[in-house]
Amino acid sequence: MKDMEIWSPCEDITEKVKSKNYGILVLNVPIAFNCSHHFLTNLWDQAKVRMTVDGGTQRWLDWLKMNNYNLDEVRMPELFSGDMDSTPEATLDFFKHTCTQVIYTPNQDETDFVKALRELHKYCEAKCIQIDTIYALADTSGRLDQIIANINALYKCKQIIGSCKLFLLAKNSLTWLLDAGKHSISIPQPLRDREKWCALLPIGEPCQVSTTGLKWNLDKQKLKFGNLVSTSNTYSGSEIVTVETDHPVVWSMSIDNLL
Repeated sequence: MKDMEIWSPCEDITEKVKSKNYGILVLNVPIAFNCSHHFLTNLWDQAKVRMTVDGGTQRWLDWLKMNNYNLDEVRMPELFSGDMDSTPEATLDFFKHTCTQVIYTPNQDETDFVKALRELHKYCEAKCIQIDTIYALADTSGRLDQIIANINALYKCKQIIGSCKLFLLAKNSLTWLLDAGKHSISIPQPLRDREKWCALLPIGEPCQVSTTGLKWNLDKQKLKFGNLVSTSNTYSGSEIVTVETDHPVVWSMSIDNLL
């Protein structure tokens, strides 16, 4: 197993986007963040590459208009992809007159999200753009199938984007995949003080997991659906949570009132 991997994504997205080597994707889900709209526009504008996915394009334009932005005040996406089954014709016509690359991806064997990751990777390689992180605006939409599909994208992304980290950013949660090995996750004080929730989800296969820094720690315990799953956990007060796992496991945490 590799050395301890260090994670501090909450700090990265709240402290004025400390690392600027990232891309951002807007998926076709509601944009309903409980935060200042300047947070999202700053996250968008500071990205090295911006991309909207099918109906997410119209959602992003509508969100900008709802928050009184003129479209010339915010950067246009470099890429706009999808099978276009959720995109109004007027939106497609609008982007024909911009510098945005519109990419039709009709393959129904993969989700628009996964196909977008492939197109983003190809674009970065062609333009020699170096990114180490991708934030996907992927709020939970009430569709369990879409939630599972997005988690599946976390598992598939390594085959597509290599070592680049992928985070699912929702209005009140942040979710990513911990590979087999040791991990150190920085927990901001507001989340520790309010005992916000966190979870370790053994999606895909059972995992043997040990932790520190949680209220209910694991000690080489097997996480498995139909057996033990660490949901509705919280923090012991430590600044750091450590996780050691023998197989990939999904980490999800509340960021409610943090942004």
